[in-house]
Order: sequence, then structure tokens, then C-alpha cells
Amino acid sequence: MRGQRQYKMFQFSQLKGEYRIENKKITFFSEVSFEVRSPEPLLIRLLGEGIWNKGVTFGNHVYTDVDLELYDYTVEERQLLIRMKSPVTVYATDLKSEKTWYFSPDEEPFCKMINDNFYRKYQAYYGIAPMSGIQLGICENSMPKKLVTRYKGTFITAWYGTYKLSGERKYLDFLYQTGLGAKNAQGFGMFEIL
Repeated sequence: MRGQRQYKMFQFSQLKGEYRIENKKITFFSEVSFEVRSPEPLLIRLLGEGIWNKGVTFGNHVYTDVDLELYDYTVEERQLLIRMKSPVTVYATDLKSEKTWYFSPDEEPFCKMINDNFYRKYQAYYGIAPMSGIQLGICENSMPKKLVTRYKGTFITAWYGTYKLSGERKYLDFLYQTGLGAKNAQGFGMFEIL
């Protein structure tokens, strides 16, 4: 927790599998997979034990036929080419009007807000500010794809795409575990390294 903001130090990917949409309902007709990451090994271990022992509840169903894989991955580079597995979002809210603006990757505040979010999350988790920031840039010939979705009655604008991410190795590893941008615990900001 930092000031008024509380950071949940985990993220998850979108569901993957073959599906169809009918009458505003998504029906999967194959195996479904998703990924969860966190810098907290205890959280991942407890989550894994819970899924292993009790399965996964999705809607009104409990699925107990679950394959579980645990990985211990550490980022070792200072420059990464990344693709968003779940879209990245950053926003600002006017305190008086309570109006929220979501920024796109081609707007100047976008990368600055990604870096500011990293600073706040890192300081909230470790209790000290990072010594340097991170840099994010859009890859040439790769225009990010916009997604507008509704989460608990609020519309959120977020962006898929391929980006260049650079900074100290330990900071990039932290972001790999926690997610890029805002709303990571709501399923935004997970990336894969290309």
C-alpha cells in the first residue's frame, strides 16, 4: 500500500482456448488455460495448492480435472521485445469531476504514466524507490490494437501490441512478475518476452 493506493502484487492472463460467442455468452469447447504471476512465491504456492486440492470455480461450475504447471522464471536482460498477453492500460482521473481519461501508446503521457506506475508499485512492494526508471516504446511497423471492455460496470480502454521495454534487469523482472501499467489484478498488463 502506498498513500491511498493499494497494490495487489499479482496478475493473470486472459483465458486461452477455442471458443464461440452466442447471445453475449462465451462458450469454450476445448481445454482452457491461463497464467498467474507474482513476485510473492508464497502467494503462488498457496494458489497452486488451492487449485490442486479444490479445483477452479468458474461461474457455477467447479473444475477439478486441472493440470498445474509452476515455473520459476527470471528476466536476465536489460532490453526486451515484449508482446502483451493481456492489454496494458494507464489512466488519470480528475478528482473533482471524477472523469477518467485513458491514454493510448501514441500519446505523450502513456509511457510516462507506465514509468510512474512502475515507481509506485516498486516502492509499495520494497519500501524504497527504484534507482532509475524504465523505458517503453512502440515497435516500428507494429501499431497497437485497442480494446475497450467493461469491468464491474466501468469501461476500460487498453492496448495490445508489441513494445520495446528497457531498464535495469531487476526492474524488468519485477514488471514481468507484477505486470505493466495499471489494473494488473483485474487482468491487464501481462506480457510475454519475444
